[in-house]
Amino acid sequence: MRLELIFFDMEGTLISKKNPPNKTGSDHAHHSLWSRLMNALGEEASAQDQKMVRKWLAGGYANYVQWCHDTLEILRCHGLTRTIFETTMAHDFFNPGVEDTLSAISARGIKTAIVSGGFMAQARQAQHRLRINHSFAAVDLFWDRSGRLEHWNITPSDYRGKVDFLNLLRREYGLPREACGFVGDGGNDVYIAREVGTSFAFQAEPELRAVATHSVDSFEEILLHLE
Repeated sequence: MRLELIFFDMEGTLISKKNPPNKTGSDHAHHSLWSRLMNALGEEASAQDQKMVRKWLAGGYANYVQWCHDTLEILRCHGLTRTIFETTMAHDFFNPGVEDTLSAISARGIKTAIVSGGFMAQARQAQHRLRINHSFAAVDLFWDRSGRLEHWNITPSDYRGKVDFLNLLRREYGLPREACGFVGDGGNDVYIAREVGTSFAFQAEPELRAVATHSVDSFEEILLHLE
């Protein structure tokens, strides 16, 4: 069946996991915007963040929202400002082939959506640049008059939460699951990959490759599998 709607994970999939090459031509890996913000705020913030990650992986949190809340409290307590956030996010860049592939997908009349456990501002930026139809991300930040982090909105949009967004848009468009696709790279994407007709594991972790319809090493390969 022809795909009518394709969902994309954001960080690691659309947005590269690596920093741009430096003047010597080398590069080095980074993690998500979450961890880059912690690094920008100092060693203590990063250490607290890693403790929270270990707690999540060990099953110490009842839900994704509580993990996000505790992580955001670290960012607030260590003085995250809008300037730091936007400066850090400005280093985002797309994986090779993303822009041309998304343009080709849109030209075929296929709708597109971002679904991410990351920041809404980051998703909106990628959505705008790539002309993606819909976006759904976990955290929207609110700043006080001095530009410091003051409050936030959290939406459960990762792990099983990705499936909820899939089903919402499927209902709106009246599409069967077979007409939906997904592209992702992480173990957290297994849930949604199992619920679509065609899934792509892009340079992915073993858990996702094990359940995906196709494993691809480059974004351009996705086009080869579209009718």
